[in-house]
Amino acid sequence: MAAATRASADNSTAEPNGHTLKRKKTATHDNIDTLLERLRGYGNPALHVTPDHKIELRSTEVPTPSPQEALVHVRCTGICGSDMHLWHRGAIGPLVVDRSCILGHEPSGVVLAIGSEVTNVQLGDRVAIEPGVPCRKCWLCDAGKYNLCEDVKFAGVCPSAGTIRRFIAHDARQLHKLPDSMTFAQGALVEPLSVVLHAIKQCKGSIGIGRPALICGAGPIGLCALAAAKATGAWPLVITDVDQAKLDFARQMFPGIGTYLVEISKTPAQCSEEIRALYGCGPRELERAGPSKTEYNAPSTVLECTGIESSVATAAYSCRRNGTVMVIGVGRSIMNNVPFMQLSLSEIELRFINRYSDTWPAGINALAGGQVMNLDALVTHTFPLEQAVEAMNLCADPATPSIKVQIVDDTEIEI
Repeated sequence: MAAATRASADNSTAEPNGHTLKRKKTATHDNIDTLLERLRGYGNPALHVTPDHKIELRSTEVPTPSPQEALVHVRCTGICGSDMHLWHRGAIGPLVVDRSCILGHEPSGVVLAIGSEVTNVQLGDRVAIEPGVPCRKCWLCDAGKYNLCEDVKFAGVCPSAGTIRRFIAHDARQLHKLPDSMTFAQGALVEPLSVVLHAIKQCKGSIGIGRPALICGAGPIGLCALAAAKATGAWPLVITDVDQAKLDFARQMFPGIGTYLVEISKTPAQCSEEIRALYGCGPRELERAGPSKTEYNAPSTVLECTGIESSVATAAYSCRRNGTVMVIGVGRSIMNNVPFMQLSLSEIELRFINRYSDTWPAGINALAGGQVMNLDALVTHTFPLEQAVEAMNLCADPATPSIKVQIVDDTEIEI
């Protein structure tokens, strides 16, 4: 067994959210087996999804950290739309549930033990957990684009076990310390925020102070995108959705923004004309008759967060000439109705992202203390780990509206 470092303390340590981490007097370099034996007494319940679209809470082994890993008590994990896709559809594009797999990839927690080679975190550190572990050997990793690594092990995507469980062993280099001002709930929001921060970074400066921006989709990612766009100084801002309740939520969270209710009976071109009117743009038919006087008012950046083909088309029609459409979510492997002629004639840049790279420190800085943005309102429901199945069922129930559902584990752990 690999040796790991354990805590040595005489008393309990208070956590920012009021819970305590109870520490027994122990040697600082005891064998990991002793700690693992103690932790087994707490159990390690984990939320599994199966190839036949079932979810269930099962008892799993407490993992042994390698020399490069840390053993973490997962205190909070947010449920993502991709978790729902893996459950209901059994796949996201080429990522297939071909065996039982533990879900979850939006976690935060506290370090219980560290491998012998770990130097960046210490026992008791509160951390946000970056779920992807790249190979660090390929040319993409060497270029800093580790999010594109073909050998990445991403938590919650088969065959890599996810974070909706009590204890995980994770590459310590993917753990990011949380300041005392941040809660575990906020730490778990760094993952969805990172998706958006990576998207904005890839917009190459098209979004910024005083530049109009449009966000398509008022789900958790769309609302994170709205918060991030507002933080850049982009204005005016408009967000779209098919659900009026979500738009009302967005207006309450961000007073002064514009909203647009998408009617599915209308074409993307028709929706885009009404969206552009919110920015002070005249109808395209009139603009084509002569030099445009209002085209500059159109959104220079569109952050498309739905992955729905019709919404991608609406984004293309809504965007300013020479603007940028950033597709953050992709819902289908093939889309046949994206208006490429419109994109071409208007020299609109169509960009995509895959997860994120080097965004977690920025995400933590943005959320710490609420000085840049405050996403607390996104968390509409919280469930204990033992009710993880109920949490997933709530997310799947359209009769019970939710934005971000988090699964928490407040078990007091003695180490």
